[in-house]
Amino acid sequence: MKDNKVIFLFLAFLLPVLIFLFLKFFGKNEFAVEPLYSTIPPEVPAGCAPVSIPYHIPDSIAKSVALEQDSLTLIVFGKPDKEALTQLARIDEEFAGEAIHQRIIEQTHPEYTSLKQCIFFLKEPFNLVLVDRRGTIRGEYVMNDREEVDRLLTEIAIILKKY
Repeated sequence: MKDNKVIFLFLAFLLPVLIFLFLKFFGKNEFAVEPLYSTIPPEVPAGCAPVSIPYHIPDSIAKSVALEQDSLTLIVFGKPDKEALTQLARIDEEFAGEAIHQRIIEQTHPEYTSLKQCIFFLKEPFNLVLVDRRGTIRGEYVMNDREEVDRLLTEIAIILKKY
């Protein structure tokens, strides 16, 4: 009977070790930030053109806001206040040397409202959008909210696979 207990104890310790080794050598931990509007269309405000899914920023708009083809682009709507500038500096500091560009579209821009509502589908309080090189929207954020910027930093790290 004592021999059976030793065998069961040995197996109880061996099984987790085998599972760990299997996952270590054959498993893969990978996270993903799915693009917005890839399966579910956005709510299109009245007066805007209908969209199809998966949604991509139109090429004409991508050129007008100067989206880079080799990077992620942060598009800020409105003039950033002091806190927002601090948060944008955190992003620059965290990903220095990476291809992450920032574009600020101020309210004086002639297409400010149509870009914000009809192209990027931002609703209040969101005023920052992350767009990848293919023109897909990856996330919407509140630029002067530290927790939102923390989420943005995490999602950029996942997209760039730096975790």
